[in-house]
Amino acid sequence: MLSQIPINLEKVNKDNLDKEIMRVAVIAELDAVNLYEQMASLTGNENLKKVLLEVAREEKTHVGEFHAMLLKADKEQERDDGR
Repeated sequence: MLSQIPINLEKVNKDNLDKEIMRVAVIAELDAVNLYEQMASLTGNENLKKVLLEVAREEKTHVGEFHAMLLKADKEQERDDGR
């Protein structure tokens, strides 16, 4: 079960390539979070469940790291909070 990149990065304008890579990285990390949490909910092995949930938490940190980078790189990503 291997994920596929949802867009063809070879066709992305070089000026936007890094931003698209960051977006794909966020998607990949969220997929990993979902996978680990689903597997944790299925297992009856408490040690395995603990490890899977810890790995899922680490992936959530990665989501935040990529998202923070994306916010710096692409000002259009910023949420409009009326300021």
